Amino acid sequence: MIGLLFGLDFLFLYWSIVFTTASRATIFLYSHPFWVALGAHFFVDQDRLHPVKVAGLILAFAGLWMVFRIQSPLLPENNWIGDVMSLAAAVFWAATTLYIKRISQTVTVSHYQTLFSQLVFAIPILLAGSLLFEHDYTIVPAAGVLWAMAYQIVVVAFFSYTLWFWMIHNFAVSGLTAFTFLAPLFGVFFGAVILSEPAGIVVWLGLALVCAGIYLVNRSPKNRSCG
Repeated sequence: MIGLLFGLDFLFLYWSIVFTTASRATIFLYSHPFWVALGAHFFVDQDRLHPVKVAGLILAFAGLWMVFRIQSPLLPENNWIGDVMSLAAAVFWAATTLYIKRISQTVTVSHYQTLFSQLVFAIPILLAGSLLFEHDYTIVPAAGVLWAMAYQIVVVAFFSYTLWFWMIHNFAVSGLTAFTFLAPLFGVFFGAVILSEPAGIVVWLGLALVCAGIYLVNRSPKNRSCG
């Protein structure tokens, strides 16, 4: 199940950027904390929604809707398809997180086993996607491609995933994303700087709402009482 959800997550994410910009895909992908917060309310003990979390969800979805409604001649044609795909990736990512947390409460399993299961059993999903949708592509192992693969293998698949699953096994899942509001910020910034993607005032306003929503969703009860 973990491999299936993870495979669908990345299948939709990488396919989405064929249709939309990297910055928009990042914003929609990082709606992940809100789906986690909603799911945790129903499926994870002692991880319920409260008024501040609900306010954060409303803010975040307002920001997502604002970005989704943007239409510009600088955007790729049918960019809404990529937006919806990256949103679907976020839902599958959240489902993966919730499933792992749920299982870890009933079965003794290490974060290394979780990582192994996710990566190995995602291979058939991603391989099938590659054969179906990339059969006309030619693989050119240039230096940039090899460096990108090395980064994905060492930094992403090994280091960050191991740390991430260790945290899932040991902390409340809705609180793990306390600092993930920085990810869409960096996504939009580097998309504009490196890829020259359009990032007008409405995009930044929508991003601000998303970041504020993530912050509120992940505020602890202790912080709320002090604020």
